[in-house]
Amino acid sequence: MIKQVNELNLERAKALLGNDEISEERLTKVLEQVKAFCKVAYELYSKNEVQSNNVRELYTEPPDEFTNNC
Repeated sequence: MIKQVNELNLERAKALLGNDEISEERLTKVLEQVKAFCKVAYELYSKNEVQSNNVRELYTEPPDEFTNNC
């Protein structure tokens, strides 16, 4: 299986915006911020993969003490 990555670059961002107008300078700043966020998020995710023994269970319903049904 070949992993395909569509990197977000200036031309692709302009195509995704469509008819919306934004200056190239501002768009470049936004792209840099998005890439930085993605890098940090991936690093945190990969660090979590190593520590997968520490898993918390999340419940779909809140406990009774947090509801008004008491």
